[in-house]
Amino acid sequence: MIRLWTVKTIEQLHKLRSVTLGFSRAMESGEKVDRAELNKGVDGVAKPLDSPEGSRVLMQYPNIVTGEIETVWSRSDYDYQQEIARSSYADMLHDTERNEKYYSALSKAIQVLRDRGQRVQVLDIGTGTGLLSMMAAAEGADSITACEAFEPMANCATAVIEENGYGDRISLIRARSTDITVGDGKGMDKRANLLVTEVFDTELIGEGAIGTYTHAHENLLQEDCLTVPRAAVMYAQPVCSDHIRRWNTLRPVQVAQGQTIQVPASYSECGGVPSLHDLQLSQISPSLFTPVAPPVKVFRFDFSKRGALKKDETSEVSVEAQVDGKVDAVFVWWDLEMDPEGEIILSCAPSWAHPQGDSQPWRDHWIQSIFYPSHCLEVSRGETFRLISYHDEYSLWFETALPGQEVDLSERPVCECSLHMAVSRSRLGMLSDESRNSVFLQTLRKHVSSTTVCVCICDFSLLPFMAAMLGARKVFVLQSSKMGLRVLKDIIKENQLEDKIIILDKTAQKALKEDFQGLQVDLVMGEPYFQTCSLPWDSLQFWYAAHALRPMLSPGAQVLPGTITVYAVAMHFEHLWKIRAPVGLCQGFMLNIFDTLIKSASGVADQQEETQPLWEYPGKAMSQPVTVFTLSGEDLQPEEGATGSNSLQLTCEVEDVVNGVALWCDYDFGQGHTLSTGPLHTPVVGKLVEWNMYCQQAVYLNCSPCSVTPGYTLDFSVKFVPNEGKLMFDWSF
Repeated sequence: MIRLWTVKTIEQLHKLRSVTLGFSRAMESGEKVDRAELNKGVDGVAKPLDSPEGSRVLMQYPNIVTGEIETVWSRSDYDYQQEIARSSYADMLHDTERNEKYYSALSKAIQVLRDRGQRVQVLDIGTGTGLLSMMAAAEGADSITACEAFEPMANCATAVIEENGYGDRISLIRARSTDITVGDGKGMDKRANLLVTEVFDTELIGEGAIGTYTHAHENLLQEDCLTVPRAAVMYAQPVCSDHIRRWNTLRPVQVAQGQTIQVPASYSECGGVPSLHDLQLSQISPSLFTPVAPPVKVFRFDFSKRGALKKDETSEVSVEAQVDGKVDAVFVWWDLEMDPEGEIILSCAPSWAHPQGDSQPWRDHWIQSIFYPSHCLEVSRGETFRLISYHDEYSLWFETALPGQEVDLSERPVCECSLHMAVSRSRLGMLSDESRNSVFLQTLRKHVSSTTVCVCICDFSLLPFMAAMLGARKVFVLQSSKMGLRVLKDIIKENQLEDKIIILDKTAQKALKEDFQGLQVDLVMGEPYFQTCSLPWDSLQFWYAAHALRPMLSPGAQVLPGTITVYAVAMHFEHLWKIRAPVGLCQGFMLNIFDTLIKSASGVADQQEETQPLWEYPGKAMSQPVTVFTLSGEDLQPEEGATGSNSLQLTCEVEDVVNGVALWCDYDFGQGHTLSTGPLHTPVVGKLVEWNMYCQQAVYLNCSPCSVTPGYTLDFSVKFVPNEGKLMFDWSF
């Protein structure tokens, strides 16, 4: 990102710092940012909205060359455009089952009201593209009121409804439903007797469904109204899985005989952050978990009756354990009862619990989730235990206990150990990955001795502890993540390594010789991993940091990993391509205007390449992997500013459709020790690729999938700009 301002004086620099620090703190705390205040910029004077500076806002981006977070001006509608581009509207519209069942349920509900002799008066809350309102109009509803508070989507809905010929049938109110009242000139002329809405997320109630339905029943709907859907049923299944628990627990790591990195007890006794861990459960191999009991119903949310929904509710179910083991996690999902009779069921269950099994419809906007009890309850086969579920207006949490054991779920649990606030779930999984740790240990054993002085450049890593326990003289840690500092200090204290491990709260670019106590550094090491990085090759930050440490290195000092290699492979994804594909015709309604909106917003807010956990999205390789880019730390000269470009081809070897390219990085630690952020095994053309579950890969999704035959080549080029640390791709297929 290029800076759009120039700091001319020290006074301006101080003013800018005060503004950006406030913005930074607000981002970390989740507070709302006063955009008008930020737009005053370095001069302290508000800019007119139509001026170049007044039409921009401050944004923060990581600079991988400097290791710093930069604050830059961006266009004022960037947040809007990003929200549109990254919304789940397109995911939902590609969910054929969802669309069909909403349509069928609406048709049945309208017929029920007709059979009662009533006029059909529809309210559509959060209309989005206007699809559900148009379905109601096509089924003959007498009046339809749709509301949409997000202005870009309200504009889109107006245009879509008009284009499809329903402009005179549907009244659109540009407001939240909770801001609408009934009466002449107040929003709605009369109360509706049919509510259709889709205000659900993976957690079901996380978007405020309880409050939305409660307000609608009290203020906008008739007493005997119908709702589509009419209800939701939530299911939970306790499971035993050491693999899944890795996403929530930091494990001790054995370094050598009698040498183990110990974890503070408070970390293992903490249940972690209470938020849901959402993912595609169907893609977790059955070999990685054991069901402790079958799925059980824990809640039923009745959307059809006034006063039926509770903002706080506890459910307790007695469950009989089918195996000996621990309850490491609770899988959660829900079904919708779509029509008034509850005959049309839309299930979000994983494959083993879904009515259609492995043939279940694909969706990415409503998936499943994992919750982690605060303690892993030990159970024996045949033993009865309690599965306790709780929800407030927006959130869920779960606990397990033996009969008679006291459990307090009156307050939402929070992380009190700091680990789970500082370290993401995927990062916890990496830290507990035995194969990954084995590579580090084998490498360090060859390079660490009693005289070795090490520097670790990485966000929250166990490498410093490994090096210290293998006998290193001193280990310095450059930790750029502020939240991880406390956690690192806790583990240092737990393992009594205060005299061996020194934390430097600064970037390598700002490190001074005196920071290293007059010692020369023999080994620079990293995984590499940085919380601020997104794309796999953003890990180049490690080599820029190592380059900055040259004045502190001893002759012959080692940098590990020494090389990064970026690979690409042509892919046929079964479903992932849908999240970027145009919708076109949906249930007989033309949505080209919506497609244009999404394309325009994506052009503003999105990069061509995005990160995805590809293990959740099946896809087969269409070509052999090709090397896109290789860089040795010794070759990096960021101050030169030169660029290098390369034209490449992916040659398809089977006949099918290519709808994307997957990209990842491999790191070479020398002597045959390599870590990959991509496939677990070399991809085989025509076969599903098995991806690393703890890393995200990059993917380029082709909005216009192309049919290919053996020998067909996909051309692209890549350019590396050393003084910016960027890889820029040009995809020409």
